[in-house]
Parts: sequence; C-alpha cells; structure tokens
Amino acid sequence: MSIILNGQILGRTHYATRAVLERELDRLGLTFAQALLLNALAAADAPLPRVDAARRLVDAVKVSTATAYATLAELIAATLVAPLPTDASRVALTPTGRHTQQLVAAASAEIGARLWADLPTDDLAAAARVLEVVRRRAEQTLAAA
Repeated sequence: MSIILNGQILGRTHYATRAVLERELDRLGLTFAQALLLNALAAADAPLPRVDAARRLVDAVKVSTATAYATLAELIAATLVAPLPTDASRVALTPTGRHTQQLVAAASAEIGARLWADLPTDDLAAAARVLEVVRRRAEQTLAAA
C-alpha cells in the first residue's frame, strides 16, 4: 500500500504529534498556544511589544488576534510573562516563565527525538523541503485572500 502525501495525512500527523506534546503541556498547566507564545518570547532578543507578541502567535497557528491577546493575558495572569515596569506596552518572560519555557523546550526536544528516531536523514531533509514549500504556498494563498 502506497501512502499519498496530502493535507489529510499532514493534518493527521500534526494532530497526533501535537496530542503527544499537549499531554506534556497539560502536566505543566499550559495550552499549546501558551507554549508557542512562551517560545516566541524566549526566542526574542529583547522584550516584545504586545502587538508583536500577539502577531507571532497569529502567524504561527492562525488564531484570531483576539485569541492571541487572550493567550497573552493568560500568561500574564499566570505570572509567566510580565509587562515591563517602565513600558507596559512591552512584555517579557518572568524568571518562572523562562524556566517553564525551558521545560517545554526539553519536552518538545525529547518527543521529537523519539518520534523522528531512526528515520533516514535524507528522507527528513526532503520532507522538510517539501513541507516548507507547501507552507509558503498556503501563506501566500492566505495573504492573497
């Protein structure tokens, strides 16, 4: 039986791997969107304007701007993210938020290593190239609408 690469197989793979990660995120008291926003803030070179933090979540998972701001508010309420004392329009990880993000990164790395183990490097590289092209095309389609 031959497997055809299409949106259905991609979606099923995404949801299955995401469910594995979400099981770990549940243990940390986080949602998937919250974890992505923590990652975005950790990757930033400096505190981000709230609008940029929200935009990164919108761009990553195609949620509404309102949902992105609500997720940011949840992280602030959980004291994982805080507005800067000198400029409340900018936010950064708190020390607890940074530690939590490191736990998320470690869990994600372990899951990835386990799920991708023993797959040929050339196959992974080819899959990454193909998926990146499809992602860019989908982004262009969304931007054109």
